[in-house]
Amino acid sequence: MKKALEFDLQLQTEDCVKNGSKEIDRLPWKGGSEGNPDYECLRTELRKMAPPNGRAVLLFRARCGCPIAKLEGWGPKRGRRHKK
Repeated sequence: MKKALEFDLQLQTEDCVKNGSKEIDRLPWKGGSEGNPDYECLRTELRKMAPPNGRAVLLFRARCGCPIAKLEGWGPKRGRRHKK
């Protein structure tokens, strides 16, 4: 239990993603690559929680509280309105 990672879940709307901090974007993916099959089940659940045009980010943190890796799932894309 001493070596267990802490984690934080963030739901970010479309505005938060556009204006958000680049700190999260620079973090490496948990598992080394985006297509890691071990994390696909988790990413599916994150996609279900994510708001439209937003994302759900699971941040893995060290014991000191510093983020060390991320796992994210993007929400459904909402189409833009067309002018008549």
